[in-house]
Amino acid sequence: MLRGNLVAGPKDESCAGPGEGHRGSVRQIGVCHIASGDRWAGAEAQLCTLLRFLARRKQYQLSVILLNDGRVAEEARRCGVEVKIIPERGKNFFQISREAMRFLRDKHVQILHSHRYKENLLAALLAWRCGIPFVVRTQHGSAEPFGGLKGLKQTTFQIMDRAVAKYATDRLISVSGELQEQLASYVDPGKVVLIHNGIDLEQVRSTLSVAEAKSRLGLPADGLVIGTAGRLEPVKRLDIFLAAANKIKMRSPGTRFVIVGEGAEQARLHALCRTYGLEDRLVFLPHRDDIYDVLRAFDIFVLCSDHEGLPMILLEALYLGVSVAARSVGGIAEVIQNGVNGVLLESGEADALAETLLSLLEDEMRRRRLALAGMNSAACRFSGERTAQAVASLYRSLCGSP
Repeated sequence: MLRGNLVAGPKDESCAGPGEGHRGSVRQIGVCHIASGDRWAGAEAQLCTLLRFLARRKQYQLSVILLNDGRVAEEARRCGVEVKIIPERGKNFFQISREAMRFLRDKHVQILHSHRYKENLLAALLAWRCGIPFVVRTQHGSAEPFGGLKGLKQTTFQIMDRAVAKYATDRLISVSGELQEQLASYVDPGKVVLIHNGIDLEQVRSTLSVAEAKSRLGLPADGLVIGTAGRLEPVKRLDIFLAAANKIKMRSPGTRFVIVGEGAEQARLHALCRTYGLEDRLVFLPHRDDIYDVLRAFDIFVLCSDHEGLPMILLEALYLGVSVAARSVGGIAEVIQNGVNGVLLESGEADALAETLLSLLEDEMRRRRLALAGMNSAACRFSGERTAQAVASLYRSLCGSP
């Protein structure tokens, strides 16, 4: 174990199940994930995909503690994972931790696996109090910058989170090489493991034709569509997408645009849409449970973010056969080979994005070639089974299991 002085604290006997700590006497490896449950973004999608594949392995006894109810709980229950929901509203951190301890009381948990900074802190505390041998976390992306009081609060949590990573976490899973380098700058590099995100190849599918998918969105069935999907937050730089759309409409007036998602930038983006005169050419859609049918309608999928981990939506778009153009940030360059299975953009300028998209719009054969290569690369390199196999291997290495 690598948790320093934290492991020297008293074990809370109310948390310990029979045989706790004697891994050789426990046939299964008990793993409890800790995550936020009231949102649905890339991290949550990846967690549910991982749970789905791990649940098929009889070696693991899986449970999950969720801070709030939502789609994650539904997905976890669907694949047979025990779920404990602890609503955050009206509870402080220590009240949440006490409820979590009670849940863990009769569990033979050897590994706590957390997924965001608050859950990272909770996992470290629970491991210390309950005598759980190992703590793993997944780093899904870099912290998004904020200003003012929110920024000060974020900085404080980051300092605490880094301390927990350094002294109270046994392994850190990085979803990209860039994140791996960042983590290795303040923790022992030997604790950082690169495991790319993966998608469930059986789940990521649409029964619609491209023309049917476009018609369902009220778009011309024979028209060209450029779209993007994700949280409507500053880091996603959808202002670049809209500025590029404004330029494209002049030279390709039949092209339509789609933005899927919800978030803090929604009002500003709608205002920009009006400023650019795109109201009759751009469709805003809220969060969609049928996102694969929506993606099917796209001829080109675009990512303009300032930074990313390894976006699940990127892998999904590739596997669904959509041509991709994305800024070369985070783990995106580990997925996209420029000109082979997609197009990488080194610039964050709207002019550069517009020119790239126009060249793709004008070359259907190139789009088809990129799309086919994208499907193959997503299937071969970024499957959920492959990700789960790597995570399972990590769990076994910690617990000394073959």
